[in-house]
Amino acid sequence: MAKTTKQTVIDSGPTTIVTPIIDEKTSDAVGFFVAELRMDYIKKRIKIIDPNASFRLYDEHGAILLATNELRPSQQTVTVHLNHAPWAIEANVPSISTKQKMQMALPYILSLIVFIHIIWLFVQYWLLKRQATMERIETEAQKLELVGTLAASTAHEIRNPLAGIKGFIQLLSEKHKDNESQLYFSVIQNEITRINDIVNEFLILGKPTAQKLETCDLNYIVQSIHPMIESQAHLHNVAYTFQRADVPLPIRCSKDHLKQVVLNLAKNAIEAMPHGGKLTISLTKQNDWAVLQVTDNGCGIPDDVKHKLFQPFVTSKQAGTGLGLVICKRIIDMHEGTIDIHSIEKEGTTIIVRLPLRQEVE
Repeated sequence: MAKTTKQTVIDSGPTTIVTPIIDEKTSDAVGFFVAELRMDYIKKRIKIIDPNASFRLYDEHGAILLATNELRPSQQTVTVHLNHAPWAIEANVPSISTKQKMQMALPYILSLIVFIHIIWLFVQYWLLKRQATMERIETEAQKLELVGTLAASTAHEIRNPLAGIKGFIQLLSEKHKDNESQLYFSVIQNEITRINDIVNEFLILGKPTAQKLETCDLNYIVQSIHPMIESQAHLHNVAYTFQRADVPLPIRCSKDHLKQVVLNLAKNAIEAMPHGGKLTISLTKQNDWAVLQVTDNGCGIPDDVKHKLFQPFVTSKQAGTGLGLVICKRIIDMHEGTIDIHSIEKEGTTIIVRLPLRQEVE
């Protein structure tokens, strides 16, 4: 057989394809592979895929081998020549009407509307939550302001007769020296001292007065009250540790107010460990902040009290006034600082106070 018969021959009549089988050693044709295309089957499958589309299959002479539907004028007609056969395929997809486009876009439009609605609901929920938070903060501020106004208007009136009562009790205690009378006078003196402390706390809750601020080292402020905290800790069988910062911590403050904050926090920590424990007060520098940390391993704060710790008269102690932490926060706010409380019930509490640093110590 001549070598000129090696290429595939396609018969346009019954659409038969004949391909010679070539021997690789001799390069001669040793046989033929004959295949017949089922144009009717192909036509049915094309109609199933897209019933509205028009397809034409032309041979090398331009004769139609396969046709589906009628050709329609359209800008979407594509003609492609095949690589391994002298045929060409022409496809004509009908133009999509406006109604069809709307039907196709409708699911996407509905999805977009639902998505926008969800976003709108989320924004509304966030705004309502923010408004509720702002109203709650405003209510707490009004409550604190009311307490402060009441304290400012009555504290001095209470302290004046209280001082008189205390003086007369001291005179009576000097006149009556028997043990029973001294016991009664001691109880009265302790209660008068307690009333005086509560009045002092109410005074701080009032509108802030002009305070003399000076630049001081926070290390020095805490160090100055270290003996007082140490004695109280020793009295309650609490191991007390104080850790100074490695560098100066200059802050603009009222020393007496900050001492009261540290004493209140230390007192709360010691009272949270009635059977003894460990109290640690540490000072560090973090960027532009002086950080005071008070840590104990006491009973912790109950979960139902955590979210309202800084509200007046909220306390978990039987003999507490619920004003200690409120006063601490008021003083820290006056010094443009922050106070955070982290507590786990039956494990302990950590209170972190941050105060802005100044450039140098006076």
